[in-house]
Amino acid sequence: MAKKSAAKSAVNKTQARVSIGVAILCALLAVLLLGPASKLLIHSSPSPPPLPQVNSSSSDLQCEDQSYKTEIISLDPLVIYIRDFITKSEIDNIVKAGENRFSPSVVNQNGRMIQNPYRTSWSAGLPADDPAVRCVLDRSKGFLGTILDPNEDEMGVPQLVRYTEGQEYNLHHDWMRIPQAAFDGSPRTFNRVASFFVILQDECIGGETWFPLIKTVSPQGKRDNESRLWREHEEGGLAFKPVAGNGIFWVNLFPNGTGDTRTVHAGLPVTGGLKTAMNIWPRQYRPNP
Repeated sequence: MAKKSAAKSAVNKTQARVSIGVAILCALLAVLLLGPASKLLIHSSPSPPPLPQVNSSSSDLQCEDQSYKTEIISLDPLVIYIRDFITKSEIDNIVKAGENRFSPSVVNQNGRMIQNPYRTSWSAGLPADDPAVRCVLDRSKGFLGTILDPNEDEMGVPQLVRYTEGQEYNLHHDWMRIPQAAFDGSPRTFNRVASFFVILQDECIGGETWFPLIKTVSPQGKRDNESRLWREHEEGGLAFKPVAGNGIFWVNLFPNGTGDTRTVHAGLPVTGGLKTAMNIWPRQYRPNP
């Protein structure tokens, strides 16, 4: 009986060893066949969800011959109000192109890009090769006429900016106190010779663009308060109401390349809703002194 019992125990041990060996072999085969996916069988913690895909405008978008209207607000410095500068279709596609790219806005401080509490909005770099973005950049370039040297200057990188409730951008200039070194390694620097600020979404309360040092010679044409495009601000200057499709253009630099301090402006707080706009900063290059 003892011999039979010992033999049976040995058989059981052998079967157990075989079972373990088979299990190990199966596991190794799973690793080889599944590759990285086999880790899902080992680690129980869930993987992070995939990042949403960036929506860009359709490649078959055709640039429309947009008939915008302009009104000179100030000659010195030059400030121009532009009505119907961008179409509804372009707005929709540009917003889609930047919707998933937003991050906290930064400011240029002594050549470094940093976050600062006086700018609390969201910003998104726009792809210049997006068809809708390209349409607006080409229209802006045409608007500039002969300001840019075609062999030296460029339109720069367009930017989407968004303000939600409580967000603002305190008084600032678009031109840089220290011109930026050229990114191509050449001995040149550039500055923002002018600015386009075009409103894309205006479902907000507040959010005016305020130029405290800009004044008009004559009053705005007769309109009721709801349809007024700008107003005289209580602290001086003009405050422009955000209107989708409309924009403001101004020249930042004097002919010698120095910044015009009179172009100081602010994005007043949005007290409700949402405002989205597009910044375009044409770059003017100069030899590095």
